[in-house]
Amino acid sequence: MDTNEIIRLLKLKDEKALSYLYKCYSEALNGILIRTLNCEKLAEDALQVTFLKIWDKIELYDESKSQLFTWMSRIARNTALDLKKLKNYELTTKTCSLDLNLHNNHKDVMSLACIDVHFLTNKLGEKNKLVLQYIYLYGYSQSETAKKLGIPLGTVKSRARNAILELRTILRNEKALFNGSFTSIILLITVLCQ
Repeated sequence: MDTNEIIRLLKLKDEKALSYLYKCYSEALNGILIRTLNCEKLAEDALQVTFLKIWDKIELYDESKSQLFTWMSRIARNTALDLKKLKNYELTTKTCSLDLNLHNNHKDVMSLACIDVHFLTNKLGEKNKLVLQYIYLYGYSQSETAKKLGIPLGTVKSRARNAILELRTILRNEKALFNGSFTSIILLITVLCQ
């Protein structure tokens, strides 16, 4: 099933299209949510909310503005950021940090999928890498990143833009970096398309 057909069926509220979409994209979106929330349990809940929002808001999707995955990843990221703003988030993440540490110790699909992304970001200049991590991996806004790092907002914006340009250059020159991990490729595309 191609993307245009999925979109058409979703707009007709075809549940099979939603199941197909979930099967194809849930792993990649869950990776974004886990990185933003630092908690698998919260990410699972946020993933369900994300797909409900996709289902409810599919009429708002405009293919001339972005690819379907980019649009969905923005919904996922915004869902995670909204969840982080809730008062209970800090309390919940304290209990989730143990789960995340246990998760990171296992050699599973997620950690394998992250290898290429971390390898690539390690090729960035240290200042640009730090800003990129705060914005895309930890889910901070640009202004929150500026406050956390104690630098001007304009500097954060410049460093984020420079990091993305560096990644694009690296990707053009280093096709061998991909070990076939679909999630790594999707995450990189998400960062580059933002």
